[in-house]
Amino acid sequence: MNKISLPPANVTILAVFVLCITAWNGLRAYSTIANWQILREFGAIPAYSLVIGLVWALTGLWLFRALWEGQRYALRAGLASAGLYFLWYWFDRLTIQPSPAPNLLFSVVFSTLLLIIFIIVLGLPASRAFFDKEQG
Repeated sequence: MNKISLPPANVTILAVFVLCITAWNGLRAYSTIANWQILREFGAIPAYSLVIGLVWALTGLWLFRALWEGQRYALRAGLASAGLYFLWYWFDRLTIQPSPAPNLLFSVVFSTLLLIIFIIVLGLPASRAFFDKEQG
């Protein structure tokens, strides 16, 4: 009988954070479908919003499962996903959004801090040990 090992607290918190971002993007996809015509009336591109919401929601579900189960690839996948999400966020904010948001400094500090925390948590010895354990 295989004993299921729960992730350490830091990985659990990280997985819950990933789940929150996943829910946010799922909500984005749902809201896009529900408000498709309104978005078009205001000049937004609903197809872009829907695809991006679905891509990040599905990526988040995949990453959550990998983190929770302690898959060997979860460490690399988490770092890659966090980096890509960070890059996408800034690309979207600076090039796709129709008007600049007034909270640029806050967004720079907050998004960079979250990325750094994500990287640090994945690099902690307890996290690395959890992902490096022998897969049953």
